[in-house]
Amino acid sequence: MCGVFVLCLGLPTSMSAQTPIPLDGSAPAAGSAASPPPNTEEKRSASRGEAFASPTFRELAVTSLMLGAYDTNSNEVIDEYAKLMYCSLYQEKFKSDFEWNNIRRELGNKVRARREYFRTHYEVTGVVYLGRYSFETQDFPFIKDTALVNVGSLSLLASGRNSNNNPYALRLCGSETPSAIFPPYYIFLLPQPLTLDRIKMPMDEAEKLLQRMDVMENKERALFVRFRLRLQAAGGLDQRGIRLMMRGEMVSIDIFYDQEMTKHFATVALK
Repeated sequence: MCGVFVLCLGLPTSMSAQTPIPLDGSAPAAGSAASPPPNTEEKRSASRGEAFASPTFRELAVTSLMLGAYDTNSNEVIDEYAKLMYCSLYQEKFKSDFEWNNIRRELGNKVRARREYFRTHYEVTGVVYLGRYSFETQDFPFIKDTALVNVGSLSLLASGRNSNNNPYALRLCGSETPSAIFPPYYIFLLPQPLTLDRIKMPMDEAEKLLQRMDVMENKERALFVRFRLRLQAAGGLDQRGIRLMMRGEMVSIDIFYDQEMTKHFATVALK
């Protein structure tokens, strides 16, 4: 059964859902930043990330690792994590079998104890376009394939193509080969299917909305949607090994007049 969502405008209005809102995933970080050796004092918080932020490849890879997507007893996994988070250290020390073995053990212990910082709160955004107002049903349908209908997942990140036109290649820390551990795509599986396909509102309020859009020169009747998510678990890869499934809860859905999301229009109440 579909999830039910009510649009809170201080009015007897509601919003439901149908077709994919185009969601923007952030591109992967260009390179892995150097960090201090793991046995030095940590400057970053070891707690989970509580602030909402747009997904990046680097942060999602770390989140998926900390939430149990990979075998943290595997040397290959820890080495790939080192490339991602401690690039300078990896490049300097990996050539020494014994020195790197000690560093690898320390990193593995920190990961298994979740003493490394990782983010759990993410937000993804999209745009919807309003069709002509229906006086019979008193609502604006979403058009241009921006409605959501019985959708079961949202794309957190699609890493895009690299310079060699390979959509799956993510090279870490100057590596000549793609990452064998962290995939380029991350998918958030919704706790229940989502439907969001129209704004239902009285005629007087609908007229005010259109007037405001005219003042803002919003000729396309675009509204901007922000989904806030809390990740709680990481599942397995798909059959091709390029998409990792993440699970958690939908925290909020907010709608804005502007793409910068500074002019709030409405909150979709989750029920």
